[in-house]
Amino acid sequence: MSLHILKSLGPAVARVSGIEAFRAGLGTLIGLGLTGLFVLSPTVDLELGLYLVAPFGATSVLLFAVPNSPLAQPWSAIVGNTIAALVGVAVCLWVDDPALRVGLAVGLAVTAT
Repeated sequence: MSLHILKSLGPAVARVSGIEAFRAGLGTLIGLGLTGLFVLSPTVDLELGLYLVAPFGATSVLLFAVPNSPLAQPWSAIVGNTIAALVGVAVCLWVDDPALRVGLAVGLAVTAT
């Protein structure tokens, strides 16, 4: 396999500077650290609180690593997550089959946002 083919498999965008990568990592560390404190608080059921980590982690990547992305803007980050959560809860309440819930909740959340 030629070196040209291997290089074509790399990222399409230029690499960010070290300070930008540090800033993104620090922002994510602080954001998810605060989420972890919330999840570990006595008022939150640990098992249910762990479900917050994945969406908050994905949102952290958008907010801190690519802040100029349309998906990282306040409307998408706040309202989009809220709508997706409401859709997920509604599907969970109205659909009995767990396998159908997963696909339906995600599909409807993507469509709604």
